Amino acid sequence: MVLPWNRRDVPPQAAPGRRRRRRRDQPDRAEEVQRQSARRDEERRKQRLAITIGTMLIMAVLAIVAVGYYREFYEPPRVMAGSIRGKEFSMGDLVERIRVVQGVNRYQGGRVDLSVLPFEYLQGLLNAEILRQAAPSIGIYVIKEDIDQVIRSQFTPVTSPGEVPDPGQLDRQFENNYQIFLTRVNLTDEVYRRIVEERIHRRQLADYLARDIPGTPEQVEVAWIRLEFDGPVLAGDVRDRLDEEEFADVAAEVGVPGEFADRAAGYVGWVPQGAFPEFDKLLFGNEEEDALEVGGISDPQFTADNGIFIIQKLSEPEEQELTPRMFQKLTVELVSKWQNDQLALGANDGWLRVNFDSYRYAWVADQVRVTAPRVPPPPQPDSGFPNIPGVG
Repeated sequence: MVLPWNRRDVPPQAAPGRRRRRRRDQPDRAEEVQRQSARRDEERRKQRLAITIGTMLIMAVLAIVAVGYYREFYEPPRVMAGSIRGKEFSMGDLVERIRVVQGVNRYQGGRVDLSVLPFEYLQGLLNAEILRQAAPSIGIYVIKEDIDQVIRSQFTPVTSPGEVPDPGQLDRQFENNYQIFLTRVNLTDEVYRRIVEERIHRRQLADYLARDIPGTPEQVEVAWIRLEFDGPVLAGDVRDRLDEEEFADVAAEVGVPGEFADRAAGYVGWVPQGAFPEFDKLLFGNEEEDALEVGGISDPQFTADNGIFIIQKLSEPEEQELTPRMFQKLTVELVSKWQNDQLALGANDGWLRVNFDSYRYAWVADQVRVTAPRVPPPPQPDSGFPNIPGVG
């Protein structure tokens, strides 16, 4: 039997020396283990810190994207643009209405002016809702048959004199024309019927207010020269010429044609008070200011959006029969005054609210430009399609 101390491969003094070296090396290895453990802990701490910072950066980027999406896409369509007695219209409602106008106008070969349209159509939405709520109190009612009649009159083909149409064929042509129109303009029947209802309401309001227009009101005879704001002729220079030259000659030379004045000499005719409210004080005077004298020529009169006018008064006020054109102009002004009075009353009493500024205007304009309906060119006159009246 070979005992450990008799083994030839181990020197007699080797085992005690190794144990002594092992005992001396043990503290060094323990310190190394501790250092390695400390390094691993430090690396794990740095990794956790890096992961935390990365996660926070990713969350910050996602938050920025989410806020941007919310502000640019989710929130604006839902923001209130205006309200009438609790009935709210959102920015999305306004964009949708302008898209309708775009579609109809392009169908008819026209275009939409975005420089003023958003403001005008927000006011149009509010005016329509005010009238809808006020209609029963002034005896205005619109029924389904009224809307059907208007739509049918727009889309039923016109028959030639002496032609005996087949009622069934006319009905089929009407349905076909109407559906093609809705498809091209990207409208639903419900939306278009609502627009037609608003038009009927306005027409009935006009009839209601026009009942008080007298048949022979006091009027003054006038002529005027209309100039454009950015035209090639300066209003001051034109006024100076009128001190030396005949009014009709200057009007024929520099006047911009308009709806009411004669193109050759600027003659307008008999004008009742209220037909052109911006000129009433000049033509009829008031308690604070005398009217322009007969034969007198005014200084340039700047209107809000219709140009510059230089007016010659040709007569004193006298009762004259109202022409159809002036009757229509008075009616338009009465409707406009009724709407403006209602807006002012609503703002004063607090039942009308408007939330529309330059930022929201820019958003509406961008949305309308981006999502404008791609409407094919308007049909030719002989295709059986009607010219659809404006829906503003």
